[in-house]
Amino acid sequence: MTTPAIPSPVVWCVGGVDSSGGAGITRDITTLTSLNIHACAITTLLSAQSHTNLLRSEGTTSNVFNTQWQVLENDLPPNAIKIGALANDEQAHTICSNIQRLSSPRPFIAWDPVFITSSGGHLSHLGSLTHTAITQLLRTVDVVTPNIEELAALSRLPITDQSSLVAAAQQLISLGAKAVLVKGGHAHWQDDMVDVLLTSEQIVYFTLSTHNTVLLRGTGCMLASACCGFVVKGYSLIDAVTLAIAYVRETRSLALRSTGDYFVASINGFPSNPDAFPRLTICANTQINGHVAPNINDDVSFLPLLNPNLGLYPVVDSVAWIKALLPTGIKVIQLRIKEGSKDEIREQIANAVQLTKHSQCQLFINDHWALAIELGAYGVHLGQEDIETADLDAIRKAGLRLGISTHGYAEIQRVKQLNPSYIALGHIFPTTTKVMPSKPQGLQRLANYVPLCGDIPAVAIGGITQSRIKPVKATGVQGVAVVTAITEASDPLHACNALIREVEHA
Repeated sequence: MTTPAIPSPVVWCVGGVDSSGGAGITRDITTLTSLNIHACAITTLLSAQSHTNLLRSEGTTSNVFNTQWQVLENDLPPNAIKIGALANDEQAHTICSNIQRLSSPRPFIAWDPVFITSSGGHLSHLGSLTHTAITQLLRTVDVVTPNIEELAALSRLPITDQSSLVAAAQQLISLGAKAVLVKGGHAHWQDDMVDVLLTSEQIVYFTLSTHNTVLLRGTGCMLASACCGFVVKGYSLIDAVTLAIAYVRETRSLALRSTGDYFVASINGFPSNPDAFPRLTICANTQINGHVAPNINDDVSFLPLLNPNLGLYPVVDSVAWIKALLPTGIKVIQLRIKEGSKDEIREQIANAVQLTKHSQCQLFINDHWALAIELGAYGVHLGQEDIETADLDAIRKAGLRLGISTHGYAEIQRVKQLNPSYIALGHIFPTTTKVMPSKPQGLQRLANYVPLCGDIPAVAIGGITQSRIKPVKATGVQGVAVVTAITEASDPLHACNALIREVEHA
């Protein structure tokens, strides 16, 4: 009989044992197990505590700590390491040196800097002698996830509002941190809960309503371990944080009453409730100075599609293609011109507008939003980078529809606030049409994305061929965008008609 292999990936949970089971490595392991990830435990300290009281905390000896690390390093090397409460500076220095010895590829590492337990006592003496251990940890891990009090302790700066919070997070970046995720649940200056992810390139604000929250211990442990879990499943850091926040919120909504006003977490899996996901605002980290400058106006919304059941959505690079495909009865088409002089592009767009003006085909112009407004196009399609530069208010006031490309959970949550006319989800399969910012999403992720779009029509794009249309449509998308399935076909008109029939039958 063959012994089953340990499931991959593996996440090490380095932290304290909470005798109540509400937090610490118990919470880490429960979280990771619910996400079908194998979790290993390295104990840094033992605590005697309940929901409301910490009676005692005692660190493990350096010999015991190192032995745990070595036995796991030999048999179960980590894909990620989640670090929680550390008893003292010696453990911090040991962890940092041990991480440097780990074989390639280097694991993703998150540090949740627990100093004071939510049950009301000092759990750790980390940094009590010098700040050296903390600085070394900041330079070693990939993301540090403090709450507001922990951020103040790490940065040694007072935090009284959102501006000082961002400044304190920036201080950790200047000390060597790669990314800082500040948990904003303790912020007294705002009605909503706002978590902030700060890197050297950007600031991301994750906003959730604070309604219907319950007293649930261990949410910080849960957030950091879930973040590790989603990273090792192949998600980018910003998507992993988006999912981890949704995981914690969904767990809160399913929590069970324990003692008094306190609740305990039930076993939860991959987050699926759209209401649990945060709203996102992304700003460039160029000149922060504590200033919050959201790049999306909440008042902006765009006209809905005249025909939201889009069906086949060809994306072409010339007006000649539009002229050839219009007789097939397509309901939507996109003109994506990447080369040519301004006059040539202008002429192409003007001709495309005239061709489709009295038809049932909804014409979207890729990127060239100013020309689309001037020439009276039906709609504009923008990429994520275009949101930063396009005049969204001018597009809306001109009465143009708007479609936006997305490549994951964070980008979907970001653009939903705009109420665009449709959301493009991609790329689903490998594609050769352009260099993509992410790996192929696949059908399962597509199926997860569609409910998040809510009432906004969803369009799948990327590497879709005739044989792939049926499973793509089964995810619930309203449109199926294709490029080379038509433009590189030996008989493009025949291919277009065949694709239309396949979409309708699916």
